[in-house]
Amino acid sequence: MSINSLISTSANDCRITLEGELSSNPARAARIAIELLEQLQGMEGQASRRKVTAAILRKAAKALEVGS
Repeated sequence: MSINSLISTSANDCRITLEGELSSNPARAARIAIELLEQLQGMEGQASRRKVTAAILRKAAKALEVGS
């Protein structure tokens, strides 16, 4: 999964992809979410994707905290 593919797909497909990664590897989901948020910074029309990605990052952080 590349960051560009997550940007070029729908926000819902992005969410589904990130949630799948979250369930199997929360640390990798967090890294991808951070990288995606960095890429989305300053891009117009990406509010939904930013919100979805930020939510995944919060869930990944919580999963990692519980897993420790």
